[in-house]
Amino acid sequence: MEIFSQKEFNFNQSEYFELFNQNIIEEDKIAYDNPKLGEIWICKIPVLVVGEEVFFKTMKRPILVIDDTHENFIKNDTKNYYGLKITSQKDSYQRIKIKNLTNTGLYKESFIRIELPLKVEKEQFLYRIGVYDKEKVEKIKNRILKKLKENTLIKESLNE
Repeated sequence: MEIFSQKEFNFNQSEYFELFNQNIIEEDKIAYDNPKLGEIWICKIPVLVVGEEVFFKTMKRPILVIDDTHENFIKNDTKNYYGLKITSQKDSYQRIKIKNLTNTGLYKESFIRIELPLKVEKEQFLYRIGVYDKEKVEKIKNRILKKLKENTLIKESLNE
């Protein structure tokens, strides 16, 4: 089996997307380490498509890792990772603009979608494209944890 690293290809992100979408680079030929907090990875994400028929399809999307199996979000879940989707779609709803793209591996204006962490299994990670500022990741993570805790407290008080 041939193993390629991101450095060997020396392509920018849009070229990677194009090569994957054309099946020129196969997913099983990319070598990677375990994702770490603050890293940005391209992942296979299931997307629900609703039309004449309803089905799931898999898309390759950038994800910011905010929990690298160390139980920040789900207690006793040391198997799965949690991340936030990154999008280029400008929207005021629950988005944080990435002001400095340096070291992120992103090539155009991008936003972190913070409305809900996404559970990502290790097999969904394809390759690392960059990293995001660790201090900002901690702030985002704490903001989400606070929001989840507040929502849980509200639900508990409504059930009493």
